[in-house]
Amino acid sequence: MPALRVRAWTRDEFLAGRDAWQALRARSQADALFMSWDWLSSWWRHHETLLGAGLCVLGVYSEQGELLGLAPFYRHECRHRGLFGARRLELLGNAWRHDTAIYSEYLDLIVDTGQRDAVCEALRDWLRANAGWDELVLANLRPGSVAAQLARACAGFAYPRRAESTTGWSVTLPASFEEFTSTLSSNTRRKTLHQRTKLADAACVSIGAGGYAASLARLEALVESRWGRAPAAQLRARFHADVAAGLGDGVRLTELRSGTECVSVLLSLRAGDTEYYLLSGFDARFTQGLSPGYLHLGYAIEAACGAGVRRFDFLAGRGLHRDYKADFGAQSTPLQSVHLVRRPSLRVMFRLVDLLRGARQID
Repeated sequence: MPALRVRAWTRDEFLAGRDAWQALRARSQADALFMSWDWLSSWWRHHETLLGAGLCVLGVYSEQGELLGLAPFYRHECRHRGLFGARRLELLGNAWRHDTAIYSEYLDLIVDTGQRDAVCEALRDWLRANAGWDELVLANLRPGSVAAQLARACAGFAYPRRAESTTGWSVTLPASFEEFTSTLSSNTRRKTLHQRTKLADAACVSIGAGGYAASLARLEALVESRWGRAPAAQLRARFHADVAAGLGDGVRLTELRSGTECVSVLLSLRAGDTEYYLLSGFDARFTQGLSPGYLHLGYAIEAACGAGVRRFDFLAGRGLHRDYKADFGAQSTPLQSVHLVRRPSLRVMFRLVDLLRGARQID
């Protein structure tokens, strides 16, 4: 097969590249939300200055100029333990071990499904020939992802090491909400469905675009009251407002109300056949004999079933006291981050660290 050509996109090309990006994503197995141009371009606008970073989006082209792959990287300077500087490449959508950055899941390369091996080979060769990076972080990868394949392909010139892992949770939805609730335990069914009668004048209200700002502000206030002020709270609020403005019909922002009082706010986004549950918060005053979080999720899943959504994705993360997502029959998906270390001095340091910790190299 003729060699493919790799070319870095300019910043302007990326910001104007929605049509080409989305057309390729539709021919790939990349995630419909987190690898979409809408999500990642918004993420970049909110992080470019924060991270002091520059784009390094690599397009992979056939001899005829057809776009077959995208490696959506960015480049920035980092320090390990405050001492050892490095030039790092990362996937757009995540900033490794950065407390204030927005977290994205199911990250990957975007590759035409019939060109996976050839695109990986072309990107491996580009990375090997390009001296402008010391380490590459590929965060939050699904098993079998193209990015994980690229990491293995680069093992000849960079040390691939396992970094943090987490677990995503999702459930395949049946045709009806009644069928879904019939699969739940009696306790979860009670909290999700039967407790609706215990909330006076209950209503789950969809918020239109004109009400996004006020509702998202209520959401952040509710989250803060339960979890405390997160380092990323202000950035997250601005980012969610930006994403909501760009995704149009894909936004599901709802408020669970008791009369005129807001009990809970829930933000989810629909892309492809999946609804992604991003964030929710509830008023602790309504927890006497009631589970507002479960109750609001029940309304959200009911609406998703009614709209023909095939998968409800709870994403990663635990509740304050327990891993509640398994209560909904959600299946787990392991997500792995990979740290590829190229510079010889850093390779020696991290090999020693991993040896002392008993850490395994990636398979």
